[in-house]
Amino acid sequence: MQSTHIFLVILITVVLIVFAEHQKLRKITWILLIGCVAYILLTVTPERPLSISDEYKVTNYPIENDIVDEATINKPESIDKILSDEQEFTSEIQNLDILTIAIAKDVVEKIPVGASRLFLNDINILFCFTAVDNPFKNNKIIHTWKHNGKDYFKSFIRVGESSYWRCWSRITIRPEMAGDWQVVVTDTVGSYLDSIEFSIIPTSE
Repeated sequence: MQSTHIFLVILITVVLIVFAEHQKLRKITWILLIGCVAYILLTVTPERPLSISDEYKVTNYPIENDIVDEATINKPESIDKILSDEQEFTSEIQNLDILTIAIAKDVVEKIPVGASRLFLNDINILFCFTAVDNPFKNNKIIHTWKHNGKDYFKSFIRVGESSYWRCWSRITIRPEMAGDWQVVVTDTVGSYLDSIEFSIIPTSE
């Protein structure tokens, strides 16, 4: 197919050159001759086929992987470390000691105000104040408020590292909340630390 095209181009070029010579157009003759030779050279010269690497050249960039070494995860010492950490944490929270516990009408500058064991139901808020001896970091205690023997509210309280860490929880009091109350203080694994009982009585009409 390619040779047919070349033959036709040469034939047409020869006809045009003869016509130009007949008309004494020497410049056109040279232009036709040079153009024909150039076309033949470009057509006959084989093109280098593109390789896959040339056609789809990919630049390699460094890739950051978040792959975790499974061998490291499965090492027995890693499991031992986790277990020891859990045991250490458990031993820490068991060393909590409640130094003070009180039910009060308010807490002002970390001091319980109006502490008592008997309250009228015309008050708005009651606080359970606790002072904790905690030699470790990142501990928590739980205040469980109980009304007539049933759980009413639980408050999870962070306890900082201190020999006298003061913290408290509070509840809103409504008139129908008269009765016997108790606040039980435990650690996060359920170990009993301390408790306090108090009563709310209705106001006389």
